[in-house]
Order: sequence, then C-alpha cells, then structure tokens
Amino acid sequence: MIIHFTSEVAPFYKRGGLGDVVGALPKYLSESTHNVVISFYYEKRMMIENIDFKESFKIEIQNIEYEFDYYYLNQDNVDYYFLNMSDELIFSDLESSESDLESSESGDRPYDNKSSYIVYLYFAKAALQLIYNLKLLPDFLLFHDWHACGCFAFSKLMNEIYSRKRYSTILIIHNYEYQGDIFPDTLEFLNEEESAEIKEIFREYKTASLLSIGLKNADYVGTVSKNYGKELLTGNLPHKGLAYLKSIKKKKIFALPNGIDQTIWSPEKSPYIPGTYNKSSVNIMKAKAKEILLKRAGFVDSSDPVILLMSRLTDQKGIGIIINSWDTEETSLEKFEALLNTGIKLIVCGRPGGGLNGNINKRFALAQKKFPHKFCYIPTYNEPDAHLFLAGSDAILCPSLFEPCGLVHLYGMSFGTVPVVRPVGGLRDTVISHNEYPEISTGFYIDEFNFKSLIEALRKTVHTYKFQNDIWQKIMLRCMEEDYSWEKARHNYLQLFDSIKKEYHTDDLETINNDRDGMF
Repeated sequence: MIIHFTSEVAPFYKRGGLGDVVGALPKYLSESTHNVVISFYYEKRMMIENIDFKESFKIEIQNIEYEFDYYYLNQDNVDYYFLNMSDELIFSDLESSESDLESSESGDRPYDNKSSYIVYLYFAKAALQLIYNLKLLPDFLLFHDWHACGCFAFSKLMNEIYSRKRYSTILIIHNYEYQGDIFPDTLEFLNEEESAEIKEIFREYKTASLLSIGLKNADYVGTVSKNYGKELLTGNLPHKGLAYLKSIKKKKIFALPNGIDQTIWSPEKSPYIPGTYNKSSVNIMKAKAKEILLKRAGFVDSSDPVILLMSRLTDQKGIGIIINSWDTEETSLEKFEALLNTGIKLIVCGRPGGGLNGNINKRFALAQKKFPHKFCYIPTYNEPDAHLFLAGSDAILCPSLFEPCGLVHLYGMSFGTVPVVRPVGGLRDTVISHNEYPEISTGFYIDEFNFKSLIEALRKTVHTYKFQNDIWQKIMLRCMEEDYSWEKARHNYLQLFDSIKKEYHTDDLETINNDRDGMF
C-alpha cells in the first residue's frame, strides 16, 4: 500500500502542476498496488458533487481536542480521504484561490503558507491519526512538498503506525521555492514533541521550515527531474534555505520525473478541441484549431507562427525577461515591440503576479491595446481554453528562471506544439536543442536568462517555421513521438520501491545503491 499526503489533487481541487501530478500518479501506481491519497477538504471549492462524509474523530494538541471530519471517495481504483476541521472554512482559508473556480487572484507564490504553519501541523497529525484509526498498513508514505512534512514532527504517532507495518518514507520535492516557513515566536503553541523537533533545526540553521523537517527525517528524497536534483545539490538555484540540503547529502536522493496524463492531455483524447488528431492528421487538425484560435485572439494573418506562453505570470516563469516591471513603461513596451517584431503572434495566458492591480497585468493589458493584431493577453486560466490554445498554437514558450520539472511544455509536445525553453531543471531533461542536435531535436533553447537570448531563440524558431517547413514538420512529429506519459514515468517509482524492498533483505546496501539508475 502507498499513501500519498498532499495539499491538492486534481480533479477535486488544484492550484497548479502539483495537483495534476498527485491527481495522476496514484491512478497509474494503482495498477501495481493499492494507493491511498489523504488531502484537505476545501469547503465550497471541491470540484465534485458526490463525495461521502464518513465520520468524525478527535486529535489533541496542547491539551485541546480538535474535531476532524473526513470524507471518502474511491475513483480509478484509488481511495481518497479528505480531511476538514470542525470549522468548515479553516482549510479553505489557507488557500490563495488558485483554482479554476476563481480567476482574479495573484499568480504570485501560490504555494506559500498563507496561514500559520501550525494549521498544516494539525492536518498532519489528523492524517496520521486517520491512518491509525482505519488500521491502514502502508509500505510507503509519500509526502508531496512542504505541506505534508509536518507529519515528521509526530514521531510517536508515526512509530505506532510503523509498529503495525514496516514502511519507508519518501519526500517528493516538487518546488523547493516553497517551504512553509516557521517562525520561532509561534513554537509556544505546540506540544513539546513537535516543538523539540523544530527547535533542533533552529539551533543548526537559525531558521526552520516544514520542508526542513521533511528533509531531515525522510528515508528517501525525490526530485521531479534529474537536472533539478543536480541543480539543488550544487546550489545552482535562486532558492533560500539550500543549507537544509546538508541533511540529505548522506541519504538516498532519486530522480522521479513527472509524467502527463494522456487520458486528458492528448490531442487524441481531448474533449475540448474542434477535432481530435494524431501524427497522421496533425497538420489538418492543428490548422483548424489555429483558425479558431486566431479569431479568438483577434489576429488576422495566419502566416506567422503563433507562440503561446501559458503559466503563472511570475518571476519563476521568466516573465521578467518579457515584461520587466522595474523598467519604465516606455522602455518595457519598446522591448515588447521588439519581441513581436521577430515575426510572431503571441498569446499570453495565466494569472499575473501582483494580481489585476499589479504592474505585470497593467503592462500586458497596455501591450494588447497597442499591438492588438500581434498580441493577445488572457489573465485567467481554465482547462478547456488550455486545450484549444495548445492545439492551435505552433510553439509554446517557457523562458523560466528555474523549473523543477515543467508540465505545460510536455502538454504542448503531446499536441505537436514545439517548445522554446530555457534549459533549466526538467526543461533540459525533456527538450533536445535544435542548435546542438538538429537531427533529433524537439525544440529550441533560450541559452541565457536575458532579452537578447530570448530574441535570438525566437528568430531561430520563426526562421525554421517559415523557411524550413520540412525541418519544422520533423521537429513537430518528434515532439508527438516522445513518451512522457505516466504509464512510462511510473516505472521510476516502481523501481525505487523494488530497490527499497531489497534493502530490507540484504546488508549489502552499498552494492544496491551503486546499481540504481535513479540516484544522483
């Protein structure tokens, strides 16, 4: 049995890629073993109607009993348990409304802890208590990002579960940028058990976070791409708290790359595009989707490649290269005009950092007024539009400052939409540069994180699209041939599980460790 702890899971509720991953991974792992997901119940935000309330139970913190309700659903052979405190809104209020249900929120830092980390500790203890109450017997506990790491603060309860069935713990780092900061003046609100764990981290690092508890205590650590794991271990990332990684240097760390759910993100299966297609029909059907998209965007000429940038519009995603909010308005628009003059039509879709009153939104909105026939700005996100945009666009732009794995470019490749990316994190692992390997390339690289490199990459993209159509066709088809499905990606997890089980029965750990392909 595998038990996943997560703050979000699609299709019930998601703010981004984490929800997509945890929404798909257990489903594909369930083909081999029983999977359970424990998450939050967000009152009035759950995108599902039929979910059963089961019962209530109590946990004690600081001599106060807190009542929790849990809800249950079985779907795709996965058992889902959703927890809520007796105050039905307390978990909902943690969230930044980054879901399909609301679109006016800021795209900035959606995975920060908007409320006190203590509430996440309450969730953690309740989740462990639920496992104990239900007599679940896990082989593996998977903790998805910092939100779930509070479980490691409750060693007594984890040991009680362990006494029933030996298990291993695996922390999956989806994005190290978000850690769940802990402030020392709140420790008085915790029991001695969990505060002692946190104080120990404060003594060593002078700071602490929920993620740091997980890094210190997890048996294994996984990252969602091999290159991102290397960047973390070499400190080659703009993240705070990299010192916490000292605690895992002697542990086992694995690359567990994300996949995409091709029952959803596939041009052959999509319910949202004007006509499904595959490699043999891609040219005809993408042309039809592009025609619809051009009208939607207010564009007339179809000879230029349509470039799509679809993400949270934040520093991580490289928006600063395109719209620098520190530039003057005049300078910013001059650079933007130079971008469009590479010969592209550009669509930008996503929630802007700073919200609708922020400079990013204001600059993009102004650019749309100034360049309406070349640029379309949509400051929202929903999945029906996402599918149409992917099918109708020629290329997808990902100029990220850093990218743990990246999913949207994988969605694009599935739809035959060529990626133009910064070679960082998982983007390097999954896109083959046309400049370096033209015979096997699947996209184009933006070599440096600056405007000049972005312009050069777009010019190369436009030239290939307009004047080397036979080459463009080959790149597009190679994109569609790449297999980044969860059907394939799940095997990284299965190999890890098998190797851990072998460790239970051998003392020759050095030999096993050296034989693992997933290790860094």
